[in-house]
Formats: sequence, structure tokens, C-alpha cells
Amino acid sequence: MFRADPETLRTVDRALELARDLGHPRTGSEHLLLALTSLVGHESAIREAVQKAAPHGAGAAADREALATLGIDLDQLLSGIRLDQPPAKEPFFPLGAAKARERCARLSPPLGLDAQAAYEASLRFALARRERTHRPEHLALILVTLDPGVAWTLDTANVNRLALAHHLARTFPPPRRNPLLRLERRLGSTIRHRDLTTRYQRTTGRTPVSSVAAFIAD
Repeated sequence: MFRADPETLRTVDRALELARDLGHPRTGSEHLLLALTSLVGHESAIREAVQKAAPHGAGAAADREALATLGIDLDQLLSGIRLDQPPAKEPFFPLGAAKARERCARLSPPLGLDAQAAYEASLRFALARRERTHRPEHLALILVTLDPGVAWTLDTANVNRLALAHHLARTFPPPRRNPLLRLERRLGSTIRHRDLTTRYQRTTGRTPVSSVAAFIAD
């Protein structure tokens, strides 16, 4: 039976606490990363980068840099706009997605769409690998591999993102229970990865920075 490791839920609680302690108005993917420094390391450098991302968050910081090359001022665009507005239409499954978004918006500080999308993607990632437990390393791998805000945070902290992703993948490989399981996982990795990234992009409006397909199958 698939279950959630309580430590994964505690990671979200730590991220909320870190955002509150730093005086940030939202809890973003960068705060989840900071809450996972026991796995990813570089706590001091990541904390400094997270501070630089405030108040709009690391995802907006990454957007700002990308749009600046086109001569677009993101801060002007964001003026008067409420961040983290959920998609106009949630997918039918999973059931209760809209209510979950409302609960996340009521947290203190609110859990941003980037953090929500990363958490959901990490759950789907664990299922795609045919894991029995949703653990913090799944969240760490998704954040480092997919999330543009975390990519900006790591770049600002002078941390090699791809090297970190491969280190996490080597440290936490998919289970090797039997040849049939490994074959099924390999055959299904492409479609499961596409579903995972499509849902992430729909929620955040951002394109993942790289693929996690290679980390699903061994």
C-alpha cells in the first residue's frame, strides 16, 4: 500500500515556518528547498538566495530575468496583480483539487502554486517509480530537476543544479524489486513523465527546466 512518509509532510511545515521566520508573504518552492538542505546541502548559500528572491519568490525572480532580456519589466506587470491565482479550471482528477488550493491559500503564509505543483509532482514521481512511500528525496529531486524558481535559487547560490540532481538520483535510486517491475516502469516512464510535467506546467504556468524521465526507471 502506498503511503506518505510523515517526514515529507514535516518538510512542508518547516517550509512554512521558514517563510514566516524570514518575513516572506508566501511560501514558495525555494522555501521547500531550504527545508530540504539536510538532503541537498548548501544551507547558508541557499538561505541567502531565498532572501534575495523576496517578496514575490524565486519563480518570479527567474521570470524577471527571462523577461528582462526581452525588455519587459516584470515588476510593472505584477503591480496590482494577486500572485498564485489557481488555474481557471482544475482537472477532474484528483477529486477535491480546488478545495485543496483553497486550504493552501489559507495557510500562514500561503503555500504558493509553485510549491503546490512541486509537491504534487513529487507524489506522482514516487508513484511512477513504483515506490511504496512518498519521501522527502522525491520532493528534492523534483524541485532540483523541474522547478525554475529552484533553478534560479541554486544558480544564485552558485550550486551546480545538474550535478546535484544526479547526486540525488544516485543516492536515492528507484527500487529494484524484480525484473518485471523494472520492465513495466521503463515502458511506462515516458507517458508518466509527460503527465507529471503537463500537470506541473498547467498549475504554475512555467515550463520545467529539465526532465526527470531518466530518474523514473533504472
